[in-house]
Amino acid sequence: MAISAEACSEIIRVFDSQGWHRTATGVDRQSGQWLVERLESLGLAARPIPFPFSRIDPSGCSVAAGPSRVAAVLLPDSGLPPPGTVIRGVFGPGSIGLVRTESHGVATELAHIQRANCSAIVVAVDGQPGGATLLNAWNYDDPGGVPVVQVPADAWGELVAARAAGVPVEVHCGGIRTDTTASNVFATVPGRHREKAPIVLLTPRSGWWHCAGERGGGLAIWLEVARLAGDLALERDLILLATTGHELGFIGVKRYFDGDPGLAQRAAAWLHLGANIGAAGAHLVVRASDTGMLALAQQAPELQALSPSPRFELSDRPVGEAGEVFIRGGKFVSLVGSGFPLFHSTLDRWPDAIDANAIAIAGNGVLQILRALDRQA
Repeated sequence: MAISAEACSEIIRVFDSQGWHRTATGVDRQSGQWLVERLESLGLAARPIPFPFSRIDPSGCSVAAGPSRVAAVLLPDSGLPPPGTVIRGVFGPGSIGLVRTESHGVATELAHIQRANCSAIVVAVDGQPGGATLLNAWNYDDPGGVPVVQVPADAWGELVAARAAGVPVEVHCGGIRTDTTASNVFATVPGRHREKAPIVLLTPRSGWWHCAGERGGGLAIWLEVARLAGDLALERDLILLATTGHELGFIGVKRYFDGDPGLAQRAAAWLHLGANIGAAGAHLVVRASDTGMLALAQQAPELQALSPSPRFELSDRPVGEAGEVFIRGGKFVSLVGSGFPLFHSTLDRWPDAIDANAIAIAGNGVLQILRALDRQA
């Protein structure tokens, strides 16, 4: 009984083929239904858990500096002007801000530029050349400020030259909000002693683009554990939770906790399958909420077979959905991949963005951790 590289690769191939996995879009709904059907085919009672959602539908977005024009993407937690808005000025204080940042964090310069009374901000987001890379919208629940539009880092030199020359700049942006629904996916593998506290296997399922490397490893392991869980003869229930809204400040798991706030502490433990597990060029990091959880993860022999060896860390500030579990008092083990060069990029596509063997090894390590949690939690 093991997870294979071939099975993981096939799951990710299908996920990649569905399109851009942005929250509450047609692709997101299709992908959620696909997960439900996969779980139902395993004999599990799976269901979507919908919640009200206000989706931003942007109009055309671009930056024109002199004779050149660069395609752009509106940052969804920034200001939202009406569709077709054109903001004119030059790059500089009091007009249009220009900044460069990494995809993994928040541009700390944005607040400084906004205080300079800019009418818009253009952010060049570092990423793999030839692709477009986006920031997550951490404050989607509380948007504001001036419009912020994102452009590929490939355009940085051209934009800096435009700033130095003082050429006229136009930022085309805008959009509308559409009231709709988004959905998390939920299922339970019954344990032999259902009165015991459950274990939750949690993974996010949404993102900006195709997300083969970013989301694929976590989803492949999630589905493969679901397939094999019945053979584990678990003592306690295993709850399977796949949440949308990751790229929008983890809004999906927050909405899940709105409806079931006690699960964070009621669960014996959470296993979080985060970003970039087995992504090409990524290094697995295993974080835990306490020394007991960390020791348990370190004792999974399959994880030790990975090269390079995983880093094991105690964390009081876990990233991603594990952070939402932790601030609500839950115990967790979290797997994430660091250093993935295609993170948040249009170039994150199957098969080149994944290492299917690494995903399978990590998945078998997750099975070992799950068995140990079931016995000891």
